[in-house]
Formats: sequence, C-alpha cells, structure tokens
Amino acid sequence: MQKSLIKKNEFDLVSIKTKDLKKNLMLSICKLKNSYWSWTIPKQLEWLKKNAKKEDINNMMVINNRLIGYTLLRKRIAYVNNKPLKYFYFDSFLIDKRFRNKGYGRVLLLFNNKILKRLKKHSFLVCPKKTISFYSKYNWKILTKNSFKIMDHKPTWIKNKKNLYGMVYNLDKKIKKKMLYFLN
Repeated sequence: MQKSLIKKNEFDLVSIKTKDLKKNLMLSICKLKNSYWSWTIPKQLEWLKKNAKKEDINNMMVINNRLIGYTLLRKRIAYVNNKPLKYFYFDSFLIDKRFRNKGYGRVLLLFNNKILKRLKKHSFLVCPKKTISFYSKYNWKILTKNSFKIMDHKPTWIKNKKNLYGMVYNLDKKIKKKMLYFLN
C-alpha cells in the first residue's frame, strides 16, 4: 500500500505504512496518543517503535497541517483450526478532544473500513461495552465471548475483564471454532 491521501474541504485523510513515517509525524502521533493515555512522549515513541511493524498502516486525519485523528491497523495473524488467517488489529482509535462529537470519528472509521475492504482483510478490535453501539453502526460485528481468545496481550485500559468485547469487520467466513488472535 502506497501513501494515500483523500482531500476534503476541511480535512485530509492520510494512510502511511510505519516504515514510511517521518520523525515529525511520529512525534505528532505520540503527542495525540499522550493526550489520551498519559505516558511520557519518550514512552509513547518507544511503544510505537516496538509495536508498530514496518507494514502496519497508520491512518490519520489532518486539519490545517495538524493531526486530529489517528488509527493504527496492525497486520497480524489469527489462527482458526490451527490454520493462519491474516488480519488487521484495529488499534489506537483517537480523535483530538477538541474535535470529538463532530462526526470526525465516523469519517476516520469509514476510512479504515474502506482500506480493509480494498485489502480484502478482516479486522479485529477490543473495546469496552460502551463503544459497541458506535462500531456496530459501521458494520462491525460483536463476537461472542467464547468465539475468540487473545493469546498474547491483556489490555490494561479495561479494568474488568467482563467489560472486554471483541468485534470484527469484513469477516465473511462463518467461523465455527474459536479464533485465536495474536496482537503483538
């Protein structure tokens, strides 16, 4: 996937593989992430360098050369019946606090959906119960708790494991066995 750009009247949508991110853009991503998850900027940079692989897709919304929205589609592998299935882990969905509740999140999510359809891959995300209705509006499907298992990660941002839900987008197959998702 090449660097792509969709120009709108008030914002730009940009998609860049991690290997093509410039330092100043990585810093902007980390600053936006730090507005939601309070780490230090060096810790955010460390996380991005450690967890975002070269072929992962960084989707961004920019207004007046300022990053206001971000998602990371992490190219990973799940297993069903011991068979690998490539997918994208939908990670770090963020909209700058000053731009929330104005429809930008919807636009950024639909941009991600469009990329996933074009790549003919499904995506998996982990979310709390309160965000299920948002994703559901855009064709994300909730998974039953016994139909998936996260193998290598325990989200620390969800305190109660009972409030941890998995959702998928663009998964055409009827999966009868448990999906084993690897996020890292």
